[in-house]
This record gives sequence, structure tokens and C-alpha cells, in this order.
Amino acid sequence: MKNIKVFRGFSFIELVMVMAIIGILAGAGTWIMGYTVKNSVFIPNQLNMDKLANDALEVMIEGDGQARGLRFSRIISTIAANQVAFINQDGVAIIYRWDTSANRLYRKIGSAAETIIPAYASGLSGVTLSGKSGVLFTYYDANEALTSNAANVRRIKMILIAKSGTGLYNDWQGQSEQVSSVAVKRLGVGL
Repeated sequence: MKNIKVFRGFSFIELVMVMAIIGILAGAGTWIMGYTVKNSVFIPNQLNMDKLANDALEVMIEGDGQARGLRFSRIISTIAANQVAFINQDGVAIIYRWDTSANRLYRKIGSAAETIIPAYASGLSGVTLSGKSGVLFTYYDANEALTSNAANVRRIKMILIAKSGTGLYNDWQGQSEQVSSVAVKRLGVGL
């Protein structure tokens, strides 16, 4: 008599269990893949907004190759919530202005035309620079009290928000809110 091998198939319960396990793994894998793809877009957008806000504050405070910034101010000429005019220690008149309608930050050096700062921000579409609650600059006197008199300004606080689109994670965009402050030393005054 020949040996006959009997092959048994999978039972219905075994097949259902395998399909359930595969479904659970596929669901988790889909979520992880979606999360990874979203972060691969969001994180660079967030880093770009961090860099943009940081660079704008750096130009306003320290200056660049074209002119020295607020840290080197000699006289604060005029102040407003979204504009500050000053003369730096090199004797150059500078104006920083936030255009609330275009959501861009501008700098005017002497009699030259206004330029967008940082310079590369002019080529960015869908990106805005703004102040918090419609205010970019806040001014303080020597006693750390708010002041509206340019002659009394001893510290300037800036809150700058850089945003691509809505800035929301769920929209795959980025937003950076950075706060900085600069002491106004009034260089050259009274010397």
C-alpha cells in the first residue's frame, strides 16, 4: 500500500486572523508613512520660517554690510508701533518699517529707496512677516516703563512672526514667532 500524504488547508479562523494582523500592521504602517511624509514637508518649512525671522531680527539689531543696526544707534528720531527711525554711530539715517498691508519688513538707508529685509524675502511667495497683535516694536524708557517719546527710549522690544501660508502643521506649513530686545545706548550723545 502506498503512503498517501494528506495536505490540510488553513481553517477559516486562521485566515481571518492572518488578515486581521495584516490589516493592523498596514493601518499602523499607513499612519507612520503619512506622519513621516508630512514631517518631511513641515519641518523644512518650519526651519525656513525660523531662519527668516532670525535673519530679519539680525539685520534690524546688528545690521549688515550696508549699514549698522539698532545696537549701534546714536539717536532715535521717531518711533511708532510699526516703524523706528534712528541715526547710527556712523551718522547714517535708517528707518525700519513693517508694511501691515503687504506683511513685509522694509529698511531705508539714508536717501536710498526702501528695500525688503532680509533681502531674500522679496522672492518668497506666500510668506509673511508680521508683528504680534499688529505691533512690531515696543519702546521702554530707563525705568523699563512703556514710552512714546523717542528721546526717552532705552530699550526696543521686537516680536516678529514669519509664516508660510497659514503656518499650521495640518496645512503642512511653518510659522516662527521670535522675540528680541536691544538696549539703546545712545552712543555719542553728551560726549
